[in-house]
Amino acid sequence: MIVPPRLRPGDVVRIVAPSGPVPRPGFMAGAERLAARYQLRYDEALFSREGYLAGSDERRLDELRAALTDPEARAVIMARGGYGLARILPFLDPAWLRARPIPIVGFSDGTTLLAYAARAGVVSVHGPVVTQLGSLPPEDHAGLIRLLEEPNPGLLLSDLEAVVPGRVRGRLMGGNLEVLSRLVGTPFLPDLGGAVLFIEDLGERPYRVDRLLTHLDLAGLFSAVEGVVVGDFSGCVEPEATRAQSPAASEVIEDRLGRLAIPVVTGARVGHGSRNVALPYGAMVELDARFGTLTALEGAVS
Repeated sequence: MIVPPRLRPGDVVRIVAPSGPVPRPGFMAGAERLAARYQLRYDEALFSREGYLAGSDERRLDELRAALTDPEARAVIMARGGYGLARILPFLDPAWLRARPIPIVGFSDGTTLLAYAARAGVVSVHGPVVTQLGSLPPEDHAGLIRLLEEPNPGLLLSDLEAVVPGRVRGRLMGGNLEVLSRLVGTPFLPDLGGAVLFIEDLGERPYRVDRLLTHLDLAGLFSAVEGVVVGDFSGCVEPEATRAQSPAASEVIEDRLGRLAIPVVTGARVGHGSRNVALPYGAMVELDARFGTLTALEGAVS
């Protein structure tokens, strides 16, 4: 994997909206935090809306292509998640990123974009989008800056709870469970062989979480990876009327993953909840379920 160059204060950062419509107030709050350190570049067209998309496929693709090929940009950060990247994924050329590797930051629907970076052979960052950044605690903002500017590896997550014990190493891959599952069976799923897989999700009812995990299992992903890190599963509950008859999402996860013969941990502060710790996507990490830690063995930047 290619590790892109580190950022420095004052560097140009391109903001893109390749997925869902961007709410202006939330965007401005997050952009204010980033603008205190970097030069942000984005076009007013970023606030376009066509139904559940931030403008047409052509607009979003042109914006993303321009950002990835901008000779002055030192990083690309997604404005928000939502949905839409899969529609333009076939038109994203891995050569753009290989020609000039820069960190891409995103999560949720951005899982698709991080998978694109992994297929290009470039380390990226699973981290807060701009609209989320304004509501996160200062330590998560600082963690994102540290990952973008400091090449030294170190502790990423602690206080993880072991479901299956063990200690393994591998490249950190994964992302949003629903989005990742949609890449299975397509040529756009990165190679997960030997990876440490992390997952998170939002608003999926427990039986759907079961179905998604079972899908990955049937597709052979859990036989290929070295370990699993489970992040936040916000709002993954049944409607009130049927909640008493259903296991909780956490129980489903422990039931489905607890039978694996690889280390599995829960409690990662990653996802759509009140925390979203930035992680180096595609970098080598060590998962130690005995001590509940995930440690980077190399940085997201060089």
